[in-house]
Amino acid sequence: MFYNCNNITNIDLSSFNAQNVTNMFSMFMLCSNLININLSSFNTQNVINMSGLFNRCSNLKNIDLSSFNTQNVTNMLGMFNRCSNLKNIDLSSFDTKKVTNMIIMYAECSNFKEIKINKNLGEKIKKEINEEEINIKYID
Repeated sequence: MFYNCNNITNIDLSSFNAQNVTNMFSMFMLCSNLININLSSFNTQNVINMSGLFNRCSNLKNIDLSSFNTQNVTNMLGMFNRCSNLKNIDLSSFDTKKVTNMIIMYAECSNFKEIKINKNLGEKIKKEINEEEINIKYID
């Protein structure tokens, strides 16, 4: 949808109806100048594929995914791959029971410092991140 939109710096999708979307594969991939994105009202309850969703959004600094419903997602491959300016992310509301692919979810996120996750997500995420470099905060 926004694939390779390198001239966009800010997107407000707070009123965007995503209720029937099942595939968000590479939706914002290569939006290399994207700094801020408002997804506060995104209804993702029917999404199955989030792979590459923010892949190579190298200038993205903050993102609020607290409204994301990931109960049906099976694929998060490279979801934040090469988001080199993303420092903190809160995934504590993510339900990853059905996720089978999280490979390179955070690869080349060179400034990534803190991640908030729920305990259920913990074991899956640990395989993908370097705990010595990133502070993991577990939220009950």
